[in-house]
Amino acid sequence: MNSQILYPESVYAYRIGKDNKVTMVAKGHEDGYSNIEIIPSMATIYPPIYMIVGTTSTSVGYFPYVVQKTVPYSTDLDYVQFQTSNGTERILVYDVMEILDKTPNIKLLIEAAVNDNQTVGYAYNSFNINKAIDDAIAKLRKKFPNEISAELTSSGFITVDSPLSIAFYYVIMEQKL
Repeated sequence: MNSQILYPESVYAYRIGKDNKVTMVAKGHEDGYSNIEIIPSMATIYPPIYMIVGTTSTSVGYFPYVVQKTVPYSTDLDYVQFQTSNGTERILVYDVMEILDKTPNIKLLIEAAVNDNQTVGYAYNSFNINKAIDDAIAKLRKKFPNEISAELTSSGFITVDSPLSIAFYYVIMEQKL
């Protein structure tokens, strides 16, 4: 079983705010490969060049793949270098928070439903409702520092497909007085 470099059909990268991590997502189709993953090249350059590799297998069929990798990355760089069929390309790193701010209809619709005794918690690119609840409770603690008694009043899952696919879970927590 040999590993070979594969060329994705699309690649995008994102970070959340000023986080020092970048998540890369690559999509494509391959015939006869398994264990497809994103790895850095062996070249010792900065910033590193990332690529897709897969192990040859006996499976027959032209199957889609989506691979994702989160890596520590400098907040000074707004791109990642990625090996594609066109050579090494600079892939723009999107800031999820900027995208959400530029599509205010999503957050505004959610936050328009919030009363003074409520907060919205978010879990970006996660199906884990507990992260969203933790975020909402932390915001309630800031609003009501003495004591909180919270109730989950609403929750949902939002996806945004352009310019990149992102998703977030949200919850609305209410302070019960």
